[in-house]
Amino acid sequence: METEKYRGLKIAAAVSGGMDSMAMLDMLLGAGLNVVRIINFEHGLRGEDSVADSEFVRRYAEERGVKCDVVKLDVKALSARDGIGDEEAARKLRYAYFEKLLSSGAADAVATAHHMDDNAETVMQRIFRGTGIRGLKGITDRPGYIHPLSDMTRAEIERYVREKNIPFRTDKTNLESVYTRNYIRNEIFPVIERRFPGFKRRIARLSETARETDDLLESLKTPGVRREGGIFLPSEAFAAHPAVVKKSISDAIRMLGIYRDVEKRHLDDVMRLASAATGGRASLQFGIEAVKEWDGVVFYPKGEDEPFEYPFDIGSEYRVGDKVYSFAPTDGIERGVCFDPDKIPADAVFRSRLRGDRFRRAGGGDKSLGDYLTDIKYPVRLRGRLPVVASGNRVYIVLGAEISEEVKTDGNTFRIYKVQIGENEDE
Repeated sequence: METEKYRGLKIAAAVSGGMDSMAMLDMLLGAGLNVVRIINFEHGLRGEDSVADSEFVRRYAEERGVKCDVVKLDVKALSARDGIGDEEAARKLRYAYFEKLLSSGAADAVATAHHMDDNAETVMQRIFRGTGIRGLKGITDRPGYIHPLSDMTRAEIERYVREKNIPFRTDKTNLESVYTRNYIRNEIFPVIERRFPGFKRRIARLSETARETDDLLESLKTPGVRREGGIFLPSEAFAAHPAVVKKSISDAIRMLGIYRDVEKRHLDDVMRLASAATGGRASLQFGIEAVKEWDGVVFYPKGEDEPFEYPFDIGSEYRVGDKVYSFAPTDGIERGVCFDPDKIPADAVFRSRLRGDRFRRAGGGDKSLGDYLTDIKYPVRLRGRLPVVASGNRVYIVLGAEISEEVKTDGNTFRIYKVQIGENEDE
């Protein structure tokens, strides 16, 4: 295990109590590295065995004089809520805890006990799912996360544990082939190993090559840009070599906090979407939607926009998503922003758009609100949360866009108000 590159870091070691993590902990402490705490997760999936594992880690940490956090996770609740498997739910909860720990400054890096065999399993699993270059990189260090055992095989770790007489717990579920990773480890790899001895080291070399290739693509990609709740890639990004385009797409999705590998079929879907008509969509993994806009493609988290409606009060403040809308008196006139409040009907409401809404641009003709939004190239993905001031199906103000002909100021205007849009700090 290399140690010098980790010297000076405040390290939080993720320790399950199993052979791999106990070996890692012993190596870190033996090298004199600054292990500021041990983190153990009790997933609530294995009954008393799981509780006993956590108690074993807590006692061992006490003996070694290292602070220990035993964190209880409700994996089943998240799995049921999000409709995902237990493995994915457990991973999400663990990394959410890691991110809080890192952002608080309590640790500079989280150390996990992934080794060369784990890397081979990860790469194989991703190949079966349909991966790209990023997936072939396997398990790699990244900001905040280190893998001290990545250059060791499981057999080497077992030998180390025997020689050092390191105590550990055995998770019996690792012997079951129910989960995908266990099936690959227990059923597939023994067959491959008999025919191709040492294949895991060759997969490690493949991962190294993939990392070098990915570094090259990193220098050629088009970076995503944040745009109204999503990540935008301009049309010109899709004119590059397909490998570079896929890198740009993958990294744009990562900007939404998705750090898992994007399957090739979804990358292909987005590449086809780039040449589709405006408004075209593609549903991707991890609850992400891609939509074609006039000048490129936007990636954003899927979710149903809840309709809303409130009585219109010129003195009120309205919060919708990440925006705050209000109205203030003014002496000047700004095109598209200022209006005559006395021309707005008494029964007007502040609401989301509805089917059948009509709008008349200042100096323009009357048309459906949908056609108007198409004319001004307002993104389809944002229309569900677009607020308007309306009476019946007649729209007088399209918030953040324009004032209608009916409420524009003129020579008879007594009061002038303007639309104000701020950031909702509660979001």
